[in-house]
Amino acid sequence: MGAIFLSASVPTRAPYDADCRPQAIQAAVNALAQVVLGRKKLVWGGHPAITPLLWSAAQAVGVEYTVAVELFQSRLFQKVLPAENKHFANVTLVNAVGEDQEKSLLAMREAMLTSTEFEAAVFIGGMHGILDEHKLFVSHWPNAMCIPIAQTGGATVQLAADLQYQPPDDLAPLDFVALLYRGLGIRPSQKREARVDQGGDHGASSGVL
Repeated sequence: MGAIFLSASVPTRAPYDADCRPQAIQAAVNALAQVVLGRKKLVWGGHPAITPLLWSAAQAVGVEYTVAVELFQSRLFQKVLPAENKHFANVTLVNAVGEDQEKSLLAMREAMLTSTEFEAAVFIGGMHGILDEHKLFVSHWPNAMCIPIAQTGGATVQLAADLQYQPPDDLAPLDFVALLYRGLGIRPSQKREARVDQGGDHGASSGVL
């Protein structure tokens, strides 16, 4: 049983901010927390706009969110990390590659995506980093399920089109909870563990998606 990888951010730059849907992004993050936390390990690279959303969503689930999520950051962004990071016990800081943002992000992503075994990835909103992380993810985990939630806007719209991904016809367009239960193969009745298996070592992802 592998972990779930989350690639997400709130788009702030063209062209990805043109159809940015903050409410849908928040709803998708909330849905992911409801479906996954305490049932599968959730691994992701922190983003200043998403970390507070995930922390708030995790509080409502009733599991020990400090260990239910494994959060990765580059030391390159250490000065701008959100205060909510302190609520997550498993925060891995990956050394920057000098002052080179692209190389630092790649180093984080490589470390993260080889830190444990993954069975699926969920993509929400985002900018070009969403596409970069998807490409890297499938190079390491070609048989894993990828769920791009296009209703959240941003680069995920392009990713869904590239993958020709369509949610099931019998689900309402914004029923992210049902989409994720089905797509990730998790049952609503599945018991949540107070602590989830951490597995693996340490890794990384991006602060700029």
